[in-house]
Amino acid sequence: MPIELILSGKVQGVACRHYCSRYGRMVGLRGSASNMYNGTVRVLLDTDDEESARAYMRALLENPRQMAFYGFIERIDVRPCDGPITGDYVF
Repeated sequence: MPIELILSGKVQGVACRHYCSRYGRMVGLRGSASNMYNGTVRVLLDTDDEESARAYMRALLENPRQMAFYGFIERIDVRPCDGPITGDYVF
């Protein structure tokens, strides 16, 4: 079942969607990232692999590869998602 992540912090207008897609591709995940009207970014991951999802979230928070990202993520809320994987940045 897909996983929905809601990223809070300074995540819009700072290359967050691109940042999310790059880390997603690096850890072998498919998904999408979209700006939401409330100032968050919604990431949908097409995976059942909880370990990969945790590694992805850790990478987003820690940025171990020092990728260009001009904001910060304060919190990631996680919940299951039963809809299609769609968004602005598909990876």
